[in-house]
Amino acid sequence: MNKKIKFVWDFFGSDANKTADHSLFHLEEFLMRSNINIHSKGVSKQSDDHFFSFIVLDITHLEYVKSKLSPNRAFFIE
Repeated sequence: MNKKIKFVWDFFGSDANKTADHSLFHLEEFLMRSNINIHSKGVSKQSDDHFFSFIVLDITHLEYVKSKLSPNRAFFIE
């Protein structure tokens, strides 16, 4: 079983929820064009002014995503 990594993009402010949703749309679009399979995706709320979009991918895509999409954070997951 391949290790997976969760990439996170943080957004702050009164429009953070809308921005995170919009960001996720473009992330999916980019990864589809790059033929990268997404294991899971979504938008999560940290607080009223902090939302983040995330994608979970195989670890093999770590360097590509870091260089092309500049996530704010990333976590290894099982």
